[in-house]
Amino acid sequence: MTRLQSAVLLGLCCSFLIASAAAKSFAAEGQIVIEDLSPSQLRREIKKIETEFYRVFNASIEDKNLAILCYDHLPTGSNIKEEKCEPQFAIDKRSKNVNDAQFGTDVLFTAKTMQRELSEEFAALTEAMTNLAVENEYFAELNSILAALRNELNNR
Repeated sequence: MTRLQSAVLLGLCCSFLIASAAAKSFAAEGQIVIEDLSPSQLRREIKKIETEFYRVFNASIEDKNLAILCYDHLPTGSNIKEEKCEPQFAIDKRSKNVNDAQFGTDVLFTAKTMQRELSEEFAALTEAMTNLAVENEYFAELNSILAALRNELNNR
């Protein structure tokens, strides 16, 4: 691990939560108990870690079609925007499908159809993330932190 990655990881450890299987974490200057955080505080921490997770992944891959992009999305029937993160290949496929449907050369895909159509691309994305986690200790640590935080939020 490079010195820069080590410094960033140390900064994250001090600033964010370092989650363990017991749902506790230790910072450089004391102990932080995840259980003491409110659900909104957990969501904020998850967002911070996700942002760094996607940044590290996107910077590490050669195939930019696998890059994860986040954008604001307005769900149908709602006035509240949500952030949505998905791989570039899914964005491109959905865009092409919508254009084809508008010109009458295809029908709009359901979520299940999209998943089936992109199964090979999702397998490649999973493989790229798995390989990066093996090669990059910092990325693997971010993944562990995310899993622990999400687990705590889901168990509430």
